Amino acid sequence: MARQHTRATPSPLSPPPPGAIAALMPPSPEPQPPRRSSVGRSAALGLCGGLLLGGLGLLAAGLRALFTAVDCAGLSGPECELLQQATREIGRMQSLSGGALTALGASLFVLLRPRPPAP
Repeated sequence: MARQHTRATPSPLSPPPPGAIAALMPPSPEPQPPRRSSVGRSAALGLCGGLLLGGLGLLAAGLRALFTAVDCAGLSGPECELLQQATREIGRMQSLSGGALTALGASLFVLLRPRPPAP
């Protein structure tokens, strides 16, 4: 006498057993904790942006004062020479200060940028 099977064979459209799908999927990595926002870091990055933009503006103003001609219309010779020297010195100081502010803003940005988590 032939033995009959008591288990029904699954049809092709029936869903797989619940444990079969979990066994086929690779294990999921551990969830990373959410990064908390830092008001101090945001304020420092805003300060860096302000230093960069202000430094670039001051640098541009200083270079413009250094390399553009001074209008001496209606001035005597010594007055015109004094105006040219003053404009040149102010342009030098603005260029130097603008370059220093730009360098300071860039260096602070490098120090405050977010670092990737250690593996």
